[in-house]
Amino acid sequence: MLKASAQSLTAGTKVSVLKPGPVPAWSEWDDDNQRTSTSVKKRLQEMFFKGDRKVQAEVLYIASESERDALKRKGRVKVSLRDPAGCRIVVTAESIGLRPS
Repeated sequence: MLKASAQSLTAGTKVSVLKPGPVPAWSEWDDDNQRTSTSVKKRLQEMFFKGDRKVQAEVLYIASESERDALKRKGRVKVSLRDPAGCRIVVTAESIGLRPS
């Protein structure tokens, strides 16, 4: 069960990390059929979790109800990350570790 202080982040909410740190081992990015190189994906993911303000992050809407429920049970959300150059990836992040920005 989630803590009472856990908030529900709705799709489209711009977010940032509460406590900067390393990338969690369970956090992974969605496959984009190699539109973005692996090194750029790693860099964007690391920048986001380290709290870099250059990376824009937004909670995504998940159309698949089963995937949405599975993530909700784990207390996670899908977050779209975008850097100033325009590269965009989707990663999984813990909803408790995010705050609206």
